[in-house]
Amino acid sequence: MLTLFHFFRRSKNRIRTAVYKRLFKKCGKELRILGKVSINRPENIIIGTNVALNEGVYFNSRDLLQIGDHVHISPFCVVNTGSLDYTKKLEKRKHVSKGVIIEDGVWLGSGVIINPGVTIGENSVVGAGSIVTKSIPKNVVAFGNPA
Repeated sequence: MLTLFHFFRRSKNRIRTAVYKRLFKKCGKELRILGKVSINRPENIIIGTNVALNEGVYFNSRDLLQIGDHVHISPFCVVNTGSLDYTKKLEKRKHVSKGVIIEDGVWLGSGVIINPGVTIGENSVVGAGSIVTKSIPKNVVAFGNPA
C-alpha cells in the first residue's frame, strides 16, 4: 500500500533526478536518484543508461567521471576524482585530479570509496566498505582495504 510518505519521497526523487539530468555533462535514459546525494561539479560527469544512485552517494568530480550503462551505486559510496599531492612537503601540497571510469554493469556495494585515476572494469562488483586505490579488471568481485 502506497502511503503519503512514500508518495512524497518518490516525488522528491523524481525532482532530484530531473534537476541533475540537466546539470550533468551527458546523461542517458532511466537515471534513478533514490534519496539525497551530494554532487560537486556535475558538469564533469557523464552517465549512461539505467543507472541508480542511492541515498548518501557523494561525487567529488574535480575531473571527468564516466559512469557506464546498467550501473548500480549503493548507499553512501564516495567517488573522488581529486586529492592532494601527498608526495610534496606539507606547505607545497596542491590539489591534483585524475578521472574515474566506472564501466558498464558495475555494482558498487554500500560505503565503497573510489580514489582518483581508477577504472572499474565491466561487470565487476566491489564489495561493501571497500576502498579502491587501483583499477579493477572486468568480470571480477573485489573487496577489502584496499580492494
